[in-house]
Amino acid sequence: MGDRYYLDVTCPFCGHHQDGNGDEMFMGVWYAPTSGVMTHNCEKCGKTIDLEKYSGIDAESTASTKYGLEAVKEQRKQIKEEDKK
Repeated sequence: MGDRYYLDVTCPFCGHHQDGNGDEMFMGVWYAPTSGVMTHNCEKCGKTIDLEKYSGIDAESTASTKYGLEAVKEQRKQIKEEDKK
């Protein structure tokens, strides 16, 4: 449904470099908006990192189908609801 990325992420809150999934072949944090992955919880402080803001990669631009675009829009709604809490 769209593009996926492995990002080299350092937590903007505590400065901890994220190890991601631990797979040596794919070190980093997975950013796949059309697959429902737009945030990452820091492995040290637990705060949520918005990967779209962190990377500067527009989530909608990763969609290659209308279903992917719908998935991004739905996830944005969920993120906004979580931010309100």
